[in-house]
Amino acid sequence: MTAAYDYEDMHHLVDRLTPTQVRRLRLLVTQDEELSQVAQSLPAGDANEAEESVPAGLLALIGSVNGPEDLAERHDDHIRERMRERFGDSA
Repeated sequence: MTAAYDYEDMHHLVDRLTPTQVRRLRLLVTQDEELSQVAQSLPAGDANEAEESVPAGLLALIGSVNGPEDLAERHDDHIRERMRERFGDSA
């Protein structure tokens, strides 16, 4: 397993966490001696400020997306498949 794979794997993991889980993960990171030094070097942001900067409509849209886990990565394939289901092989 390469460092690049570990890095990508962690990105995918964090992307799937809920906001509550992200806060728990950050707490775990801050309690680790080595990782806490990295966490302290990051700019501190106000959680309420970050939530207020996201439009409410966007949050509603994000919550309404329902599909396979790899939808973003394979969206073209999924769209083609749905077009074939609706219109046959001519699409």
